Amino acid sequence: MEQKGQPVPATDRDTCSLVHSFTNNHKNLETITVSGCKLKLTRILICALVIMILFSSIGTFIHQTNIPAFSLTSPISPSTILYESAVDKPPLLNQSTRLQVYSFVEANPGVHFRGVCSGLSMSIGVAQYHLGVLTKTGLISFFQDGRYKRYFRSKSFRIKEMQVISVLRHETAGKILRILSENQQLAHHDLATKLEISSQALSWQMVRLRKMDIVDSVTESMEVKYSINEENAAIINWCLDSVPARI
Repeated sequence: MEQKGQPVPATDRDTCSLVHSFTNNHKNLETITVSGCKLKLTRILICALVIMILFSSIGTFIHQTNIPAFSLTSPISPSTILYESAVDKPPLLNQSTRLQVYSFVEANPGVHFRGVCSGLSMSIGVAQYHLGVLTKTGLISFFQDGRYKRYFRSKSFRIKEMQVISVLRHETAGKILRILSENQQLAHHDLATKLEISSQALSWQMVRLRKMDIVDSVTESMEVKYSINEENAAIINWCLDSVPARI
């Protein structure tokens, strides 16, 4: 048993000092932690305020300059891209070769891949790459014409118009439509003579055109006569007037 007045051993004094030091360090740590949390919270609030001001400024700029706003839930349409290009070309068309391909398709609706290559004296690989980019981004579209892909500027032609233009791009079929547009009705033999092809070759062409409702046929006195389809006559005549020489 300890006796009163006896000095505390050195070991006990060290233990007391250690406990006292740990307690002070713990309090200091709590103070630092609280201060750190306050600092982080302050930084977060400042960042949030800066973001709010930034979005507010962008909204004001869009409103004042009449730039169409985009939604994250709806894709950007090709017409919107073309609207922007009227003011300042988007990066997609700032590339000279790609703009050249796009302009060529725009000027030659219904042109096929080989037509782009020959018309622009461009290698197959380069033309294929740029046509692929323009198609994926919706600036141009294509109509499948048998083994050919016919390219058109997007949102500029209806399906029937693309179909008729594709027919006009075929040499013999295009001649048939041009001849029939100049004659209200023409007999099978007379049409074959004008085209300088056999009767069988003309029959093959007319079967295809009748299936597409581009040409009508009637039989009079054992003779087949052809004419432009009345329902699509306006579209066909517009395409005949608008489409440049075959490519």
